Amino acid sequence: MKLVWKAFSLCKEGNREEENEDAVYPHLVNGSSLIADQFSCAMADGATTSSFSKLWANLLVKESSQSRAASVDFNQAIIAARASWKAALPDKELPWPTAIKVRQGAFATLMWFHIWQKNGVYPLNTLPPDHGWTANAVGDTCLFQVVKGKFVSTFPFTQAKDFSNTPDLISTNIAYTRSRAGSISGKWQRGDHFLIATDALSEWMIRKLESGTLTWALVSENLTSLVRFQTWIRYLRRQSLIKNDDTSLICLTVDV
Repeated sequence: MKLVWKAFSLCKEGNREEENEDAVYPHLVNGSSLIADQFSCAMADGATTSSFSKLWANLLVKESSQSRAASVDFNQAIIAARASWKAALPDKELPWPTAIKVRQGAFATLMWFHIWQKNGVYPLNTLPPDHGWTANAVGDTCLFQVVKGKFVSTFPFTQAKDFSNTPDLISTNIAYTRSRAGSISGKWQRGDHFLIATDALSEWMIRKLESGTLTWALVSENLTSLVRFQTWIRYLRRQSLIKNDDTSLICLTVDV
């Protein structure tokens, strides 16, 4: 199985790039070609209102991608991320407002995606044994499958009205229960594209799907470089077509 990887991101207008709270894993050079029987990747969107949410988002994508490659349960990956979170917190005493926020928990969405071919290891016996893919999600970071140039599925949201200012989130605090995970699986064929996008871009794409005006050509022409992607997102922001938020996209193509 040959895969081509692209990943782009742009921080919220008015912020510095180091303040970008979106996270992607693995960290690969754009345009990289991968030959593998199986592959996992993940994207998370840290909640700005919590402390160290960027750290939490990065731990979630790393643990879920690495653990699931070994067929570890999705919830176990979250547990592993929580353990890594405790170890990664600063040793020095934090200012009391920050310490209170840390105790309350850091929050993030998570989309994990796994694809395999006939010789790959897939997580559950109920999934397709060959040319299969599966995804787990908490929150409003969405997955899109493109087959023969047409968008055929979106997950976990299918309508623009599904988006809100209070998405489900995964927390470092196990007492937080609003983290319902959804899952989906399917089969792929050569030439398919899988897109993962954080909420601002996902909402725009689903709205365009609802109006019948989203095409693969419209998206793909803006994925030729980081500069082109960022120019596109800034244009959509200026036109008030998407909200001003950290915006990220993964494009994984099953190469022909």
